[in-house]
Formats: sequence, structure tokens, C-alpha cells
Amino acid sequence: MHPRTDLALLSESLAQLSKTPYFNRAIEKHTQALIDVIRHALSWSPAYEDEILRPFAEKVWVCYRYLQGSTTKEAPYEIEYCMRHAIADWLPVPCIVTTALTDEKDFHLALGDPWDFVAKTMVRYPAQLPEEKLIFIGVPRVYKHMPLFCAALYHELGHFVDLTRNVSASTSLTHPVTGASPEVQELVQVYRREHFADLFAACYVGYAIVDSLDAINPRAERSLTHPSTAERLDLIRSFLDGEVSPELEMYQGALKKLGLPDLQKRFTVPPIDSAFDDIRPYNLDGIRELHGVMAAGWSYLGRVRSGGGPQWTVGANPLDVIRIVNDLIEKSIRNASVRNLWKAGTE
Repeated sequence: MHPRTDLALLSESLAQLSKTPYFNRAIEKHTQALIDVIRHALSWSPAYEDEILRPFAEKVWVCYRYLQGSTTKEAPYEIEYCMRHAIADWLPVPCIVTTALTDEKDFHLALGDPWDFVAKTMVRYPAQLPEEKLIFIGVPRVYKHMPLFCAALYHELGHFVDLTRNVSASTSLTHPVTGASPEVQELVQVYRREHFADLFAACYVGYAIVDSLDAINPRAERSLTHPSTAERLDLIRSFLDGEVSPELEMYQGALKKLGLPDLQKRFTVPPIDSAFDDIRPYNLDGIRELHGVMAAGWSYLGRVRSGGGPQWTVGANPLDVIRIVNDLIEKSIRNASVRNLWKAGTE
């Protein structure tokens, strides 16, 4: 389809979205800004060339997909809330998180910001563009109410930080693989990227990332895309046990040179057992417990599977137990977000 037609249709759809209630008012600001830029692009004379409008339309399509996801009641607000706090630790600019539910088993996190493109190519646009960056998150639809299964997003955030700040890439300068073929050097970088993302996730969710990897593919061998699961788990456990390894020191050195925070535990595992045994949400105390509830939840499920769960789990359908535990995690996170908003509103 011609980019002008696509942009006109997208403008109509975004206008409809702008009338939908949002969890985050800042998203409305971005939606309206997109509408304003589209109207400018279609009405300005002399007309913008198709070489500008076509890539712009593609960027708007992507934005629309994720902005639309944030308007529905299906949006995993609790996961977004956790990710916003983790993102703020690493990115110096304000960010807005929007989520699309996918029909594949696909977690992802990416910067989908259209404003840099607009600033560089539509120099005649008269209004100020939003300063916040748009962060797009993808979550499998079947996991939309399963926050424990979304602990993998912390791993994806690790990849995002790595790629946007060139953490692993910088290790090729400080720790080069000498005498190796280009193919082997690239494979080493692939493995380094995966190990960094694993360590990054462990900083926030602790052993929950171990449980996630073990659940996904516990016996995976080395491949062209990933190191073996055994290697990954060994490095994560070493880090969480407080051990210092050459690989960990390599990443710490790279982060320091880039002016980024170091890899350290940013969670506290909350004692959820008593509350969950009574089928009650737990009152999370601060951001460290907000992240740590992922590890606590996986540990609780492990206790149930081993036969040490409360009376309500005895003889229950395993899937029902998983749903109830995830529901309690969701409610615990949501209650924490409400208390935080209330506190911010009274200060």
C-alpha cells in the first residue's frame, strides 16, 4: 500500500486509541504526538518524498501495534511495572514501556522510538517531540497472567542494555580471542552476550532465572546461538553464591569503563510462604522485594511440587495451582504499585 494511504489509516486508528483509557497518561501523549506528526507529514507543502514517508509509516505501524496492546485489559501491567523499575537503573533518559501480546513463544524487548527519525528527516515539523523513549516489550499471550514465566524478560532487558551500550562488544578489545578464525570470534561474542544477559537477569530475579532456564531446556548443548544450559547455570550460580570468576570480572570491567552500574544483586527474596499458604497476596516491601518476588514464587512452586505445599494444594490440579500462585504474585505486585502511586501522590 502507498505510504500516504497507510499513514492516513494509521492516523484514524491512533485517534481511536487516544480515546481509550490508559494505565499511563504518558502513552496518550505519545499517541497524540504520532497523530500530529502524521498530519504534518501528509499536509505539508512541498510534500515529503516517499523515501521519507515509507520508513516513517513502517515505524508508526510498529508503534501502533504496541500502543494498541497497552490499551487492552489484557496488558500485563504487573510485568510492565517491574520492568520500568529495572530499566530506570540502566537508561539515563525517561522511558515509557508498552507491551504487545504475541501468539508465539517469544519474549523480546526493544527500543522502538520514532522521534529520532522524525527529528532527522522531518526538519520542518514545528512542534516539540516527546523526550521519553518508547520501550517495546513482547510477551506470549498465554503467559499474560503468568508473571513467574515472564522472568525471562529480565534476560531480554540484559540483551537490550548490552546492545544499546555495547557491553559485550567492548570485551573484544579488552579480552580478545587471539589467533581464532572470524567465525570462532563471532561465536565467542554470541556466548558472551548470552552470559551477560543471564548475569543481568540474576541481578534482579536471582535463582528464578535458573528455574526458567531449567524449565525451558535443561539439557541444551552448545549451539551457534547459545552456550550449553549447564554452562549458563554454572555461571549464574557462581555469581549468586558470591564467587568471583574471570568472566564476571570481564563484564564488570567493561561496565565500569562505559560508566554503567556493576552487576550486583538488586533483589531481596520476600517471605511469601505464610501469606500464600492462606491464599493471600504478600505485602511487598520496596523495589528489591518487587524483583525478588519472582525468585520467591518459583521457590514456592518448587515446594508445592515436592509435596510440602499447604492444604489447598493437596490433590489440586497442578495447572490450577500454577494459576493461583501466579495470581497471588500479580496481586502482590499490583498492590505494591498502588501503594507507590498513593505515596507519590501524597508527597
